[in-house]
Amino acid sequence: MKLFETTSLGTITLRNRIVMPPMATLFGEKDGTVSPRLVAYYARRSTGGAGLITVENTAVRQDGVNYPGTLKIHSDEFKDGLATLASAIKRGGATAALQLFHPGRQIHPKYAGNYPIAPSPVPCPVMGGNPKVLELDEIRELVKCFADGAVRAKDVGFDVVEIHGAHGYLVAQFLSPLSNKRNDQYGGDTQRRARFAVEIIEGMRERLGNSFPIILRISADEKMEGGLTLGETREIIPHLERAGVTALHVSAGCYPSMEWVVQPYLQSRGCLTELAAGVRSVTNLPIITVGRINEPTLANSIIEDGTADLVSMGRALIADPDLPNKAREGRFQEIRPCIGCNVCIEAVGIKQTRCAVNPEMGREEESPQPVDTSQKILVVGGGPSGMEAAIRANTIGHRVRLIEASETLGGQLGPAGVPDSKAEIRRLLDYQRYEVERSDIELELGKRFHIEDVKEFQPDHVILATGALPRELDPGEGGMAGSVIQAVDVLRERMSLKGDVVVIGGGLVGLDLAEFLSRPGTKVTVMEMMKHVGHELEWNVKKMKLKTLREKGITILTESSVIRIEEGSVVFRDSQGTERSIQADAVVSAVGSNPYNPFEGELRDMGFSVTCIGDCKEPRGIAEAISDGFEAVLNLVK
Repeated sequence: MKLFETTSLGTITLRNRIVMPPMATLFGEKDGTVSPRLVAYYARRSTGGAGLITVENTAVRQDGVNYPGTLKIHSDEFKDGLATLASAIKRGGATAALQLFHPGRQIHPKYAGNYPIAPSPVPCPVMGGNPKVLELDEIRELVKCFADGAVRAKDVGFDVVEIHGAHGYLVAQFLSPLSNKRNDQYGGDTQRRARFAVEIIEGMRERLGNSFPIILRISADEKMEGGLTLGETREIIPHLERAGVTALHVSAGCYPSMEWVVQPYLQSRGCLTELAAGVRSVTNLPIITVGRINEPTLANSIIEDGTADLVSMGRALIADPDLPNKAREGRFQEIRPCIGCNVCIEAVGIKQTRCAVNPEMGREEESPQPVDTSQKILVVGGGPSGMEAAIRANTIGHRVRLIEASETLGGQLGPAGVPDSKAEIRRLLDYQRYEVERSDIELELGKRFHIEDVKEFQPDHVILATGALPRELDPGEGGMAGSVIQAVDVLRERMSLKGDVVVIGGGLVGLDLAEFLSRPGTKVTVMEMMKHVGHELEWNVKKMKLKTLREKGITILTESSVIRIEEGSVVFRDSQGTERSIQADAVVSAVGSNPYNPFEGELRDMGFSVTCIGDCKEPRGIAEAISDGFEAVLNLVK
């Protein structure tokens, strides 16, 4: 694969063309220094085989910290930790880069105690606040801070620096006509809006010399009316090239269009490659592309067709740090897929990031190690939680028996992967099934668990992952004269319902079901008693999901409570408290589920060590289910 050919970045040779782009983890210490946890996280991606690893946004000035845990480089006190980090990355074989940034107006005093600054007095539509307008001397001082940061990065051992000029941060704010309303040498036309970025590159080049690689990350299209467009970006590129930039990292979006910055599964794979191609057409500089590139075959095709020279695979490397090595060795089925759920960013600024499918992310130092003494582990239930526990326990050397009542593995992943938009869930299911099947786990499918199975196997530990059962719809005093179908049955059986269909429940399952049922001849209405639907979804996923449902003509009624189900209709109370009726040829319940856990008490009474995981512990999402499986095995070896 051409993806694994070496390539040059200025005077640096990369071992392959896979880039880990900068992604905020907030794993740094509260004072902005490097933590052991952060070192382990990046080192793990280096040993996994990536060519270039770019450390997340690092503040070039004290007031450039947007969230607790953001790294800093504005003084020499941060050099020792950064040196340790650079060394750990390079020791694994990757080239080490550091991203330098200032958030400008995209900052929230609630989190960092800093005040927004910007080229013009235009508040960020998402973060709010009234930014202080930068004076000329302050702009020149910021240029120096970027150059100072680059020099420190080089001094501590980083091979490359990247300027964050994308996603609506300070450099991007100067580039964008949305946020730059100046009419001096730093604004007024495309060339002058580019001056801040140009001066930063020139300042770095003057102090770093001609050979040290400098990357500029840029949102080639902000995906906002009145924002920076690809056409304007193409006008800017020659100025950046003359200033001495080495390569361009082509992204898109800003905070109000965040679904283009961290693209959820509803975006197509490789959704920003056209922007990379558009930039490539006006320059010979190396181009790095990004945008839901989550599998190596896609990444390789992008390199092969000349769209870009390097490919960023960010969340894919969070999900599986060994993706490069596995792909290079042809072990594609062993790659744990990123599912584009955006769990990784749903709490940024409040909590440190995590991964739905890789619970080891950020916990690399805690990873279960091979055991000296093997135990007999019985896992009951083959859904995502049970499979994760069985795979983990088997990998470190335990003897594992997995019992599953149905004829196939998967549990709730099966129906969850039915809608057309949930291809990534199907990939996750295929991955987990493959890992179970290629192991020496003793697998028993189509077998209902009985207490006698425990007596026969005599396990050292029992892990119960028996799942949940759909909650019955309770319309209160009105009762149900009409029939109600459970959402999970519709999805599992791929039922085709016609006419007017009412889905009761506007959570993830209800919205997925509405999408699945929407087709010619079917009119779907989602009814939710709460003020909003999709409360479990990360907000960019929710934004795109609701847009998709609107485009399909699906009606969503919130603050609406079912009173009774009649033959051919649903009677409900609307947001104003008025009793109304809606026609319903079919009614589907998606009101959640209850834990199914009939065995725990008896097993404990018999003296067995028992852990409950997944939905049988508490019905939640995929992230929690897989994390439970990981934790269960982690606790076995403590």
